[in-house]
Amino acid sequence: METTPAVQEAHEMNEIPQQQNGNGVEHHKRIESTATDDPEKKILPSTDNTPTAYLTGWRLHCTTLGIVLALFLVNMEISIIGTSLVDITNDLQGFSETSWIVSGYLVTYMGFNIVWGKLSDIFGRKSMFILSMLLFTVWSAGCGASQTINQLIICRAFQGIGGAGCYSLATVLTYEFVPKEKLGMYGAINSVAVALATLGGPLFGGLICNNTTWRWVFYLNLPGGGLTMAILFLGIPNGFPYQNVPKEQAQKRHGGLRGLRRIDLFGLTMLLSGSLLLSAVLLEFSLRNGWSNPGSILLIVFALISWIVFLGWEWYIAVGGAKVEALFPWEFFLDRPWMGILLSTLLLGVPFNVIVVFIPQRLQTVSGTSPLGAGERLLPYTFAAAFGSVLAMIMGSKRRLPVVAILVIGASFQMIGLGLMTTMPTTPDWPDKGYGFLVLAGVGLGISFGIGILATPFVVKPKNIAVAGGSLIQFRFMGGVIGLAICSNVFNSRLKRGLVGILSSQQIDSLDRDTSILATLTPGVRDEALAVFAEQYNYLNWILIAFAAAQLLTAGMVWNKRWTKLG
Repeated sequence: METTPAVQEAHEMNEIPQQQNGNGVEHHKRIESTATDDPEKKILPSTDNTPTAYLTGWRLHCTTLGIVLALFLVNMEISIIGTSLVDITNDLQGFSETSWIVSGYLVTYMGFNIVWGKLSDIFGRKSMFILSMLLFTVWSAGCGASQTINQLIICRAFQGIGGAGCYSLATVLTYEFVPKEKLGMYGAINSVAVALATLGGPLFGGLICNNTTWRWVFYLNLPGGGLTMAILFLGIPNGFPYQNVPKEQAQKRHGGLRGLRRIDLFGLTMLLSGSLLLSAVLLEFSLRNGWSNPGSILLIVFALISWIVFLGWEWYIAVGGAKVEALFPWEFFLDRPWMGILLSTLLLGVPFNVIVVFIPQRLQTVSGTSPLGAGERLLPYTFAAAFGSVLAMIMGSKRRLPVVAILVIGASFQMIGLGLMTTMPTTPDWPDKGYGFLVLAGVGLGISFGIGILATPFVVKPKNIAVAGGSLIQFRFMGGVIGLAICSNVFNSRLKRGLVGILSSQQIDSLDRDTSILATLTPGVRDEALAVFAEQYNYLNWILIAFAAAQLLTAGMVWNKRWTKLG
C-alpha cells in the first residue's frame, strides 16, 4: 500500500531495532506517531520513550502457534454449529430457537471484545489471554452437558465471553509481537486460521452428528483449549509487551487491581443492553407477538435509548467528565477512514454469518442432505473466503492497491455472488452452479475482512491498538448478531405465512420445535412445504445484497487524497 513521505517516515520511526537477547526477544524503542483529529493533516512522529520488544526464535513460533490455535477454536465454534443445529434443536425440541443458539454466543462475543483489550492493558496480555481461553474451554463443557435449549443458550453466552478475549487478544498480540513490515505475512496466517475454522467447522459438525451425539461439537474444545493454554503459557513472555522495562514502570502501566477503576463498566452495560434488547425483539418477541405489540415497541425504544446513552457517555468521558478509559474512544468517531473500515466490517458480518448458518440449514431441511454432506457442500464458500483473505493481504501490502479500491472489489464480489444466489431453484435439488455463486460471495467477504485487519495498525494510534483490534472484531460480530436477527425474523414470519393453506396450524407450530415432521407428510404436501422453505431461503439473499451494497458507501469514507496509503 502506498503512503505519503510523512506517513512513511512516521511508520519507519515506530520501529528502531536495538538488540536481541537469548530468550527470543528483540528489543526496540517505540516512537509513537501522533494523529490529529483532521485526517487531511500529516501524521508527524513524536517521541515516546516506551521500550517494546518483538518476539523472535522459539518464542515467536510458539506464540504464533498459540494464536493460530486460539483463532481456530473460537471461530470454528461459530461455523461448526451450522451443520449441527438441526440435530441439536430436534433433540432439545427448539427449532424456533435456532438463531438464539448462534446469537447467544455472538452477542457476548461481540460485547466483550473491547473489554478484554482494556483488561489486558491493566493485568497484562498473557494472563488475560490464558484466562479467556480457560473461560471458553470451561463453558464449552457446559454447552455439551446442557439438557434443555435454555441451558444451552446460557452456556453459549458465557462461552462467547471467553471467545471474545481469545479473538481480541490474538489480534492485539499480532500487532505487537512483530514489526509492521511483517504484519502482512502474520495477518495472512491469522486470516487463513479463521478461514480454515470456517471451513473445518461444518465438516467437523457434520462428521460428529453423523457418527455420535451433537454434544461432542462442544466437548471437542476441551483438549484443544488445554493445549492452546499450555502453548501460550510457554511462548508469551511475562509482562509482554513491557517485559523489558523496569518492574516499577511496568506495574505503573498495568495498575493492578486499582486499574479496575479505569474500566468503563457503565459503557459496557449500555452496549450489552442495546445489543441484547435489539436481538430479543428481532429474534423472539416481535416474531411471537407482532411489531405492533406494545412489548415489541417498548423493547425497541429501550434498545435505542441504550445506544444513545452509550454514545453520550463515551463523549462525556472524552471531555473529561469521568475518570475511566472509554470503551470506545470518542476520537474513533472523528477519524473518518477508521470509521469507514469499522462500518464496512460491521456490514460484512451480516452475510458472513448468515451464509454459514442458513446454507447448511437449507441443505439439510430442503435437500435432505446429511449434516456431513451439508458441511462438504459449504467447502467452496469457505475455501473462497480463505483465498479472499490472502488475496487482500497481497493486494494491500507492498503498496499495490489502496484500501478503498480493495473494499470496493470485495463488496462487488459479494453483490454478484449473492445476486446469483437469488436464482437458485425452489426444488430440493442443489445445482452445481450454486457452488460457483458461493465462491464469488466467499471471495468478496474474505477480501473485505482481510484488508480491514491489515489496515488497522496503519490507521489508529499505537496507544489505541488494543481497543482498535477489539473494535474491529466487535463490529464484525455485531453485524453477525444484527444479520441473524433480521434474517431469522424475516424467514420465520414469511415461512409461517407461506405454509398457511398447506399445513394445519398444529403442524406449523410443530415445525417451530422439530423439522423432522416434514418426513411424516404425504409426498405432495411435503413437496409444497419444501418449496416454501426454499423460496424463503432464496429471499434472504436480497437482504444480504442490501448489506453488501451498503459497503460501497462505507468504503468511500476511507478515501483521502493526501493519504494514498489509506485509499
